Amino acid sequence: RDDMRRETPILKEALKRISRQDLEARNFRIARATVLYNAKIELPREQWTELDEDKLYLTPHVEAIKKELKERKDFEKSK
Repeated sequence: RDDMRRETPILKEALKRISRQDLEARNFRIARATVLYNAKIELPREQWTELDEDKLYLTPHVEAIKKELKERKDFEKSK
């Protein structure tokens, strides 16, 4: 599910914080999806990721960044 996030400044920052391995795996999945979509081919069912196996690798970073931005905003207000 994290591969489907819309690109925002928060997502760009989160991508800087993930491991190289996670970033390469993400890029591979997106490239594979693009190739399959353009070729009008469906990914074989045995290669689908089950929902309970889906690793949310970006969500913790996105939430941390949102928290940091809120704290920064609150700090600026309190000056």
